[in-house]
Parts: sequence; C-alpha cells; structure tokens
Amino acid sequence: MNKDNAVKSSNGLWNTILLGAAAFLLVLAVVSAPEPAFQATLQALKLWWNIVFPSLLPFLVLVEILIAYGWAHGVGVLLDPMMKKIFKLPGTGGWVLITGMTAGFPAGAQAAAGMHKQGELRAVDAGRLAALAHFCNPMTILVVIGTGLLHKPEAGYLLLIVHWISGLLAAWTFSLFSKSPSAEAGKQGAPVDNARMNEWAKRPILRRAASAALDAHRRDGRSFGKLLGESVTRSVQTLMMTGGFILFFAVLTRVLTGQLLPQLPSYLVPGILEAHLAAQSISSSVFQAGALQLAVLSAALAWSGISAHLQSLSLMREAGLSWRYFMAKRFLHSILAFVITLAIWKPVSTLSVGIVPAFRTEPINHGDTEQFFNFWSGLPSFLQVQGMICLLLIAAFWLCSRLIGRDPR
Repeated sequence: MNKDNAVKSSNGLWNTILLGAAAFLLVLAVVSAPEPAFQATLQALKLWWNIVFPSLLPFLVLVEILIAYGWAHGVGVLLDPMMKKIFKLPGTGGWVLITGMTAGFPAGAQAAAGMHKQGELRAVDAGRLAALAHFCNPMTILVVIGTGLLHKPEAGYLLLIVHWISGLLAAWTFSLFSKSPSAEAGKQGAPVDNARMNEWAKRPILRRAASAALDAHRRDGRSFGKLLGESVTRSVQTLMMTGGFILFFAVLTRVLTGQLLPQLPSYLVPGILEAHLAAQSISSSVFQAGALQLAVLSAALAWSGISAHLQSLSLMREAGLSWRYFMAKRFLHSILAFVITLAIWKPVSTLSVGIVPAFRTEPINHGDTEQFFNFWSGLPSFLQVQGMICLLLIAAFWLCSRLIGRDPR
C-alpha cells in the first residue's frame, strides 16, 4: 500500500513539474509575440460566443430539466433493448446518447454526469456513456462547416452521417469487450423480484415508459423554479469552462503553428487540439483530392480535439472516467470516420457531383462566410432543426429497439 502511494505521489510530482514547465514556456512564447496570441484569443472568443454558446445553452438547460422530469428514464425504457444488446449499457443511457448526438459535446458528458449524481447510473456506465455520446454539434457540421466553410451543404450532410455512423461503430466495437450491465448487476447482489419484473414486462411499452418517467420525477422532488435556476446556473458554468478551454487551446495552437512548429501542415496542430479551429484550417488548405480533404476533416471532427476531451473529462471527474478509455475510443472513431469517408466517396460523388471538386488547386475563400459564424441570428430555426433531429433519433432508435427486442417465433 505504501509502495502504491509512493508511486502515485511520484507520478503526481512529475505531472506537476511537466505542466508547470509547459505553462512557463507558453507564457514566454506569448510574451515574445503578443499580437498573434491576442488575435487568437479574439478568434476563439468569437467562436465561443457566436457558435458554441447559443448552440449549447438551450439544450444544456433543457437536458437538465428533462432528466429531472423523468424523460431520460421514459426514453430509456423505449431504447432499452438496443442499449443493452448493442452497447451493453443501461437503457436510460439512450437519452444520454441522443443528447450527445443532438447537442454535441460536452452535453452528453453533462447528461451522464447528472444521471450519475442522481444515482441512476453506476460510475463505469456513466463513463462509457460519456465516451459513447461524445459527438460534434450537428448544426456546426451542417451550417458552419458544410455551408459556411465548404460552400457545399451536401458535404455537411455527408460529414454528419459519417460522423454518427463511425461513432456508433466505434462504441459497438468497444462493447464487444465489455460486460453487460445485467451481468454486472447480478454480481452486486440485490435479489430480483421475478414476479414483479414479469408483471412489469407485460405492460404496454408506452405505459412502462410513462411510469418510469413519473417515478423518476417523484424521486427528484425539486420544484420547477428551483430546478430551472439550478439548470441555468450549471449550464452557464459548463459553458464558461468550455470557453476557457477553447481560448487556451486557440492561443496554444497559434503559438505552436506560428513559432515552434511552422514546418508542419497548417491543419495538423489545430486538428489535434481544437475541432472548430481544425475545421477552418482544413477547409482552407490545399489538398490533391476533395475526397482526401473530406476524409481528413471527418477524422478531425471524430477526434474532436484535446480541448473537447478535457471538457468532457472534467465534467466526468466524479464518475472516474478513464482518459485512456476515452482517448482510445476517440482514436478509433477518427480512424473509422476517415476510412468510411474514403470508402463511400466514389458512389456518393456520382449521386451528387457538387459536393467538393475532385481536385482543388486554390484554398476556399472565407470572405463571405461571416453570416455562418453567428448562431444568434438564426437561433429559433436552429433550435427547431435540433428538436427535429432529436425526435427523429428517438424514433429511429425506438424502431431499432423494437426490432432487436422482438421475440423470435
């Protein structure tokens, strides 16, 4: 025991030294060239305020309220077969997955952390769900990247579909090496009332979903006023944390690309550190083929950047999410997105020849894309689209659960 404590203390000391040295070097680089750092900060602040904040705040507040009112549990009943048989996770995790796919990171991690805090999810399941539900905001992919950066809405739809499919495939691949939640629960030990469970299973599924939602709301017990205040407070705190990460990594990206590693491709460092900056850099870079450009962009969105990783990991610190597990899933997601994009490029390009030119010799001009970097002006319409996406995902996953859970005859 003492030996383990000594090892942990030594590792903590070295981490402190390395992080302190990195921070000191970053400060020196910023002081030596303050103007690029200042411009990077302004760019990141604009990105956070015009895109991240308006696209996430309504959904973060709504997710908190819907979890308290039992929607997560009701949807969990509908999606229980799919979540358990495909991803080996509790059915209530279906709401977390839909939240992540609809609102983007770190909304999925916040939903998983909230359900873990309420005692609805075990720490290991909450961590796996946070990794599963880590997706980019669909409006960012469709509007900002597809229409604004690439000037091709079709490319945005292609990127979004590949982003979702590759993420679900990565989660399914990891689930092959995971234990089912039912097996885990059986080991922990509370006896199961089989008669009660059989009676519950005989009820119509919509009635079971409504009953689960009502029970969860009763357990929460907060009034609407208190719930709304706490939801807004927590959501704003999450977004302030998100903005801090974006600002820091924007400055770090500018320092690394401009002073320390100028010989590397311009999109490499942003692709590793921050997804939004990566999308801007990749879309304006020159590639030999449009398929390669979309594949690299798809991989960068799947990886999502260390900035997004830290956002989700910080929200899940109480649940003990393993950063190795999280990073491994992001890496597999990125590889699958790259491969799938290249694999479907040829048949898709024959259906829509206007997605991206086959060969690009000049970077895309972003001078007229300012309107796509401000979600405030179109917030009502964006919320409507996100709501439709959420309902479509619930319907699609419910249909999948019905097919999976159907008794063989």
